[in-house]
Amino acid sequence: MAGATQNFDAVVIGAGFSGMYMLKSLRDKLGLKVRVYEAGETVGGTWYWNRYPGARCDSDSYIYCFTWDKQLLQEWEWSERYPEQPEILRYLEHVAKRHDLKRDMQFNTRVTGAEFDENNQPVDGAHRQGRRGHGTVPHRGRG
Repeated sequence: MAGATQNFDAVVIGAGFSGMYMLKSLRDKLGLKVRVYEAGETVGGTWYWNRYPGARCDSDSYIYCFTWDKQLLQEWEWSERYPEQPEILRYLEHVAKRHDLKRDMQFNTRVTGAEFDENNQPVDGAHRQGRRGHGTVPHRGRG
């Protein structure tokens, strides 16, 4: 359906830690209609793309947890102090499934542009599939 415009209250670019957090906050705390666009095949951001041998975090594993899920903070057990990339990616997949985040994500989609409409104040964006998205709160995930 090339050329069709989809309307959202907010558009998030990237499904890494920041993008997932932003989706959870905007959707579940503020009740906004949100779409996350992610170039990769699934969640993870940096942890999806960086798959080289030995890739791991350089911070204690407890830093790599979402604090908004207190139960998961208690349940999730990291295998080591500085977990490797596959384990971090498993955590992010688990969080996405547990909180049904993927229903508001579109994968294999690169955002190619965005424009601010001064009259209506939304942002119009385009991505490679030829569709257009329309949102009032753009956010680029960092993480």
